[in-house]
Amino acid sequence: MFLSMKFAVASHCNPSLLFHQHHHHHHQGFGDFSGGSSLRRRTSTLKLQTTLCSTYTNDNAYELSSANSHEGSKESAESKKKEESSTSNEILTKLRKYGISGILSYGLLNTAYYLTTFLIVWFYIAPAPGRMGYLAAVERFLKVMAMVWAGSQVTKLIRAGGALALAPFVDRGLSWFTAKFKFQSQGKAFMTIVGFCVGLAIILFLAITLLWA
Repeated sequence: MFLSMKFAVASHCNPSLLFHQHHHHHHQGFGDFSGGSSLRRRTSTLKLQTTLCSTYTNDNAYELSSANSHEGSKESAESKKKEESSTSNEILTKLRKYGISGILSYGLLNTAYYLTTFLIVWFYIAPAPGRMGYLAAVERFLKVMAMVWAGSQVTKLIRAGGALALAPFVDRGLSWFTAKFKFQSQGKAFMTIVGFCVGLAIILFLAITLLWA
């Protein structure tokens, strides 16, 4: 019903038609003095039609402006997303140039992020009420890890940039660690460090969860 009314208003909102009606009524007013009441009715009708046309035009302008604004914000969000993706790919490409040192740099930064964020969320953001039982402790652990993972998606670009900045230092440290502990290759030294980081994370997560069980 609303659409049919809008179409009817649009069909009468022709500037030339309004001008013709106004001109015609004007001549009738001077030609027939006895038709004053009829002229007043036609004049009122014309004013109402003009008001409706003005409202219709303003509504169309608002709808067009809203549509353009929505499309502009959508394009801006897509452009920002593409730009962030492109930046992330560039950083990862530069990290690959460092070989296993670049991977280790990113892994060390991720380990530090997960351990630190987990402890902050567990003790400060959502503090545990105390002893809660094993099942409740496991459920709490999963919820906390979900929060930490969500935060990791937001800070992924920052961590990638930090890993790239640390890569030269990690490369020197890996070379020193390989020579110091007499590993046959940097690959074996790399696997040892990765195993240590994973083991440390598992021990910490299990210890905290069991202490609150």
